[in-house]
Amino acid sequence: MLQQNRSAAYGIRLSSERHVILLAAIAIYFIINFLVRMALPVNLELDEAEQSYFSQWLMSGYGSQPPLYNWLQYATVQLFGLSLASLSALKNLLLFSAYVFYFLAAREVIRDRQIAALAALGLLTIPQVAFEAQRDLSHTVATIFTASLFLYAFLRTVRRPSISSFLLFGLATGLGVIAKYNFVLLPAAAFLAILSDARWRPRLFDWRLLLAGAIALTIVAPHALWLLDHFGAASAHTMRKLTGSGSTPAVAMLSGLGSLTLASLGFGGLTIAVFSLAYRERLPAIIRARSDWTRLSGRILIFALGLIVLMILFGGVEKVRDRWLTPILILLPIYFALKIDAAATNLHPGMRRIWGVAFTLMALIPTLLLGRVATASLTGLYQYPNYPFISMAEEVRPQVTSAPTLVITFDTHMAGNLRLHLQPVPVLALSTPAGLKPPPTPEHQRILFAWRSAADGTSAGLPQKFEQYLQERGITPDASQIRAVTLPYTYGRAGDQYHFAYAVFDIGR
Repeated sequence: MLQQNRSAAYGIRLSSERHVILLAAIAIYFIINFLVRMALPVNLELDEAEQSYFSQWLMSGYGSQPPLYNWLQYATVQLFGLSLASLSALKNLLLFSAYVFYFLAAREVIRDRQIAALAALGLLTIPQVAFEAQRDLSHTVATIFTASLFLYAFLRTVRRPSISSFLLFGLATGLGVIAKYNFVLLPAAAFLAILSDARWRPRLFDWRLLLAGAIALTIVAPHALWLLDHFGAASAHTMRKLTGSGSTPAVAMLSGLGSLTLASLGFGGLTIAVFSLAYRERLPAIIRARSDWTRLSGRILIFALGLIVLMILFGGVEKVRDRWLTPILILLPIYFALKIDAAATNLHPGMRRIWGVAFTLMALIPTLLLGRVATASLTGLYQYPNYPFISMAEEVRPQVTSAPTLVITFDTHMAGNLRLHLQPVPVLALSTPAGLKPPPTPEHQRILFAWRSAADGTSAGLPQKFEQYLQERGITPDASQIRAVTLPYTYGRAGDQYHFAYAVFDIGR
């Protein structure tokens, strides 16, 4: 008996030590990713630039994406100022928090906490979570965070319901809906899974669920009211991505189902391979293993994918991208960990292998993020951080600082970069979707238009959209105001140039 107690105590200490190692490793990993981004040129990726641009305003809606990440970035900029550090720190903090909540979710339903750690490490095997979200995709980052928070709140509420767990469940649901619209598939699938399971069905009749609903509605309401007034404009871009080009119904359905299959494999294929190979000796037993929690999580996955199939069959959806499956298939590592836990198998060979894969990925991902930009002179492949926006900003700085100026561009990528390097000069992008009003701008006496020019460094004249903007304000465009600029890429090959143009108009108001 004494020997058994000592063994149990040792197991508890070992489990605790692994948790400390897990959290420390994840924290160090995201600190390294932050430092890597700070070491790269201060030229922004697409979504970084979008956040830089939209951080000028606090609004109920910004376009085709819900506003959670924009609100968080706005608050961060208000507290710490706009910089590459404030952009990257928010992303890495949200991703670190996502891993922590995912681990807590796994601990709620997995008996062996060492296996719960494997579930959290499993996130590193999902390319859209480990690499793509770190590279860019700010709204996907918000989805990863809210989906992890939702899974923790949901599993905690199912396992040991309390007022606090229901309140957290409502908070997670509300935040998820305003993180990414496809998030709604996760709570919808969770509802159907609970409804179909006699053991858990009474949770649906708990009065505290009304509290959760009230909190979720309170969080969603400001954006929902905005969306009611701007639904067509806000949804047009997303619908163009989801639907095809007028194929016959049968072809559209086959295309959609094929797209879903490929997207699912692209999202979860590596995770399936890693867990299967790590526990290859016991794989048949793990596949056969069952528990209440494997049944519940498996049904969530089935119902969520089933809802997408219905959208394909009856909603005209033909194109499913792998990252759109994030709030659904992010459950995969927990599901596999639950199967391992239910099999009560020998942990150590598989555990060592998964930890080995995790540490390899933790070293590989920052290296790839750094190398893809730093090796541009060798590869000739230029990423957005290689674009010379810093030099462009220095070129136009005298023009925008000698009088109150509004900088206008076509798109949020250039707008966000110039906003970062020319602050506090206001910047406006004319890419606002049809039906949405452009954001408000302060009084100004000068307009500077900036755009990407032809590859030969010449400009054919002021772009039509800019001419229209001037004409609407009673200003006659003058092509003699145009200046073409040719600048070298950061870390670029000798002779490789990027071409900008700009034009300045004094409006005297």
